[in-house]
Amino acid sequence: MPQLDTNPLPVGVVCTDTIEQLDPFVPSAAVTDQRRTERTGNSSKRRRITRNKATGTVQVLLTLTPLFIADIAALTFSILAATFSLVLLGFIGLHPGLLLNSICVMTFYVACATIYGLYPGTGMSPVLELRQCVLASMAAFAFAIVANLVLATLSITELAIFLMASVLASLIVPLARLTTRRLCSTTSWWGENAIIIGSGPQGRAIYRYYARAPQRGLRPLGVVDFAKTASSQDSLELTGIPYLGSVQRLERLRRKTQARWSIVAPGGCQTIDMNEVLSHAGNFSNVLILPSQMQLPSLWSGSRECAGAMGIHLKDHLHNHPARAIKRFVDICLSGSALTILSPFILVFVFLLKFRDPGPAFYGQTRVGKDGKHFKAWKFRTMVINADQVLEDYLENDPDMRQEWIEYQKLQNDPRVISGIGSFLRKSSLDELPQLWNVLKGDMSLVGPRPCMTSQTSLYGSVLPLYQRVRPGITGLWQVSGRNKTTYDQRVRFDSYYVTNWSPWLDIYILIHTIKTILFREGAY
Repeated sequence: MPQLDTNPLPVGVVCTDTIEQLDPFVPSAAVTDQRRTERTGNSSKRRRITRNKATGTVQVLLTLTPLFIADIAALTFSILAATFSLVLLGFIGLHPGLLLNSICVMTFYVACATIYGLYPGTGMSPVLELRQCVLASMAAFAFAIVANLVLATLSITELAIFLMASVLASLIVPLARLTTRRLCSTTSWWGENAIIIGSGPQGRAIYRYYARAPQRGLRPLGVVDFAKTASSQDSLELTGIPYLGSVQRLERLRRKTQARWSIVAPGGCQTIDMNEVLSHAGNFSNVLILPSQMQLPSLWSGSRECAGAMGIHLKDHLHNHPARAIKRFVDICLSGSALTILSPFILVFVFLLKFRDPGPAFYGQTRVGKDGKHFKAWKFRTMVINADQVLEDYLENDPDMRQEWIEYQKLQNDPRVISGIGSFLRKSSLDELPQLWNVLKGDMSLVGPRPCMTSQTSLYGSVLPLYQRVRPGITGLWQVSGRNKTTYDQRVRFDSYYVTNWSPWLDIYILIHTIKTILFREGAY
């Protein structure tokens, strides 16, 4: 039996396979039309599905209960940590109403979390879950403060505990949920069953994503085709994706597996009777339809009634000027602080580079920034002085290396890199520390698309106007989604996704994952 294809890229906010099947959405620009070819096989049998003894309701309870326990434990820890920290520091004494206040906060949190869709939270984007957790935590403590003001007397002690605990909870609750999801995803009882409708490239990409990301709480059982054909069976079997038959078997499969989710992915199919599909999928508790082959903004968009028809309401947060002003303010504060704190390390790196390879310690290269303006992006010089000539000679004499350069615009075993300190700086991403100066000046941002060279703008095609809407960043979605393991085409798509789905929450998510990427040197060479 062929095994499911494994993708070397980490599973995060966006699925590489999924966005590769979508045409980038570019406001005021032509849409790039790219098609992917699929491998086909020649032998298959329909995958047999065993009966699931757990009902759909039991699946939901089993999925939400660990997350509920994690939330309560995180809130309890936050309140206790805030209380005892303030007591030990001598600011306050123990308050007799601690237990009652804790129960009040937890009650408000559960109510807010339910409204924000955190229970059961199945299939929720990690960026959206981060936002909802923070908002629910802040709202719970705010309600507790108001309740104390209205129904009792709010003391300075209680206010101090509430404020400190709310900050701690905003950090600890998302972390607790992330840990719980990863632990529970290794079990067989956690998560809700889902059936993918559509055997085209889009349906396969959706199946692969959730199969590799069980922590999202959706267990894809297999793919149902719109029409039973030998070609779809063969090609699915070749990739190791279970084929469950035609859409006519959908109701039988739902009853047998107790699946609560069906995901309709018609992308790549030529003829679809959507009424027939919905007539079969209507008995599922949750039906998710992917209506477009275009990479529309997905994180913050929603459905909206329009003259009796369903429309997709696209939200462009780049038009939110206060949010962009806050982003710039944070860039200035963090980059200025980082340059001050890290200045001793920068001096050490300068000394080591000059000692290892005489010449300038910094290297500036012209890059394309916001609104198409050119600027000089600074890095530590980690390559030999005559790097361009060395690269040209190697590419001329090594066809494999030349092909790698064409596809990735990078080399895994780059002959230009200074051995020792140069290699260390590149693998640890510390070679980009001087770009904090670019952030402080306003040429770049802490988070954004990767700054591209002037010679690479043609690789962006019609997506270039989208890229130029924002400042390029030191880190971004590309860096936390595989980095050097991705092709340049995938990098362009990551940049496109970031711009169309930008929000402060996406920046926070990327910054958190950047720390993990640097510590574990993911995708770096």
